[in-house]
Amino acid sequence: MNLTDYASSKGGTAKLGCPVLTTVAAAANCSAATLYMVARGHKSVGAALALRIAAATDQLVAAADLRPDLYAHAVAALPARGEAATESCAVSKRALRTRLGLSSDAHLAKVLQLPVEQVAAWPEKQGVPALPQVLQLLGVQKEQPAALAAPNDPDANRVIQVQVA
Repeated sequence: MNLTDYASSKGGTAKLGCPVLTTVAAAANCSAATLYMVARGHKSVGAALALRIAAATDQLVAAADLRPDLYAHAVAALPARGEAATESCAVSKRALRTRLGLSSDAHLAKVLQLPVEQVAAWPEKQGVPALPQVLQLLGVQKEQPAALAAPNDPDANRVIQVQVA
């Protein structure tokens, strides 16, 4: 979904001054005018802003939708949404850096918000770890384990509502 479709689905107009774009812009730490220009195709976003917009829209506008040149290939190499993620991704660290246009592990670490030492320890030609930051960067949502899901109330159906006349 692109930004125009997202704004329309939330009741906005996707025009300058649209409250939906203003809300997304505030959450993505950019200006509403920038999002308007991106929505209209007059401006492209960087890798970090694409991730922030994806996070601000609950992944409805994916980073791959905003920057297919950076993310589409990496997403195609990963398991489809809903499939279980493996211990490591099918994308190598070198391929990920190249796709994002980054020149060093320090830049990749900054985008992933990880310590430089951790990213530098990953092998160049093997798959990167399937960490939440990496999966978010690639637009993959890992399913939440059942143990961490919302608790199920066994007495929810036993509650009786009494109406007073």
